[in-house]
Amino acid sequence: MRIPDPSSVLDRIVLGRTYRRTAAALAAFAALVLPSSCVLCGQWDTSLCPPCSAAFRRATSRPFRAEAGAESLPDVVLPDVVLPDVAPGPARGPDDRTPTYGPLPVVAAGRYGRAVSGVLLAFKNHGHVDLVVPVEAALAGALHEAVEHLCRARLGPGVVRPVLLVPVPGRASSRRRRGYDPLLLLLSRLDRRGGLPAGAMLAAGVRHRSAVSRLGSVLVRGGLVRDGLAALSGPRGGQKGLGRRRRRANVLHSMRGRRDARAVLADRDCIVVDDVLTTGATIGEVHRVLRGCGARVLGAVVIAATSSPGGHDVHDPTQTPSVDVQEVPEWRRVNYGGG
Repeated sequence: MRIPDPSSVLDRIVLGRTYRRTAAALAAFAALVLPSSCVLCGQWDTSLCPPCSAAFRRATSRPFRAEAGAESLPDVVLPDVVLPDVAPGPARGPDDRTPTYGPLPVVAAGRYGRAVSGVLLAFKNHGHVDLVVPVEAALAGALHEAVEHLCRARLGPGVVRPVLLVPVPGRASSRRRRGYDPLLLLLSRLDRRGGLPAGAMLAAGVRHRSAVSRLGSVLVRGGLVRDGLAALSGPRGGQKGLGRRRRRANVLHSMRGRRDARAVLADRDCIVVDDVLTTGATIGEVHRVLRGCGARVLGAVVIAATSSPGGHDVHDPTQTPSVDVQEVPEWRRVNYGGG
């Protein structure tokens, strides 16, 4: 007696008419009991309708360098460049190169337009974990772009060396309110599914300080009374809506390395991962901690980059601006009422 192939049996079941009708009936019942609507246009029975999903993919499909508009990013030594007045020749040596300084390189998946901001806010703050797939895909594209270009700029083409992806830590109060850490959820899914770039590994080497520890750190370093009060009060309500100086004071000495951070991070190449870039104050604080642990920070990766509070738009002359969601006629936030 010939035993049928289990895969073919499952294919016949899943692709059969009975299964499809049953699945459609269960989906209709779930939509009746637990109604949902598109987080962008408000279409019923889906968290992200096909047109809005396509618009989000277009807006995050071309990663670009976004550090130009972030005033609080730390200045770092960029890869060496050959002086233009040095004649080419085989005798060129180390003295023919000069270090150049600039803001820490940041690669963003897309601009913080209406499509990207709507999806990110729903995923982060409104419990729409069912949007993890498109957001995960956007982050994966930016990670691959950053690892390829930032590592190649430092090590040269064809050289592969392990790089650590260090996520910006979330606050404990935010995790309790949401029930999950959005950034760690994305990165852990990519890690389990093999979606991280080749040679990249996760390393959660940074954590938040307590308010008392942060206050002591600020005062020991001669901080002003205003900075001490900011450290004692903590980052209430996040960074949204704050200017450059307030953002820097909000995160001043707010993080430190974990107990085993120096053993894990010392003499390792690292890339900071965050969700949104505005002024770069948070990434700058993580950069400070990583450098203190002996790590080499190659750059940062974000899902979206927005214009800074100073009004400077993110501009990348080598990229065509991403297509924003203009074909969706209305923007009803029907899912946001409950917070």
